[in-house]
Amino acid sequence: MSVAQMATHCQRPLQVAYGELNLKRGLVGLLFGGFAKKSLMKDQPFDKGLPTHPRFVVKDDRNFQQEKDTLLALVSRFSPDVLTKDPHPFFGKMTQEEWDTLQWKHLDHHLRQFGV
Repeated sequence: MSVAQMATHCQRPLQVAYGELNLKRGLVGLLFGGFAKKSLMKDQPFDKGLPTHPRFVVKDDRNFQQEKDTLLALVSRFSPDVLTKDPHPFFGKMTQEEWDTLQWKHLDHHLRQFGV
């Protein structure tokens, strides 16, 4: 993953949080999403190599400046007023604090990955 692809990848969960990217909740999420959510909410960084939704995988070349600007715009919008009330496609029902923790830890994970 290039840094531009990472910036694009990090946009996708924010788009889900805002209700701008709608993904169907699958059987695995229904069965294990709650357990996984509890595990990810613990006070420790994400492990490397966690699975991701196929729509979050970015394989094509991207323009870093454009993707960075889009990511920063999405992050700057983050507030309780813009969060979706719909369940997360894997973790299910999410509180504002859970959305906040999930987004922060995801961004932190990838920024550390690239030494930012």
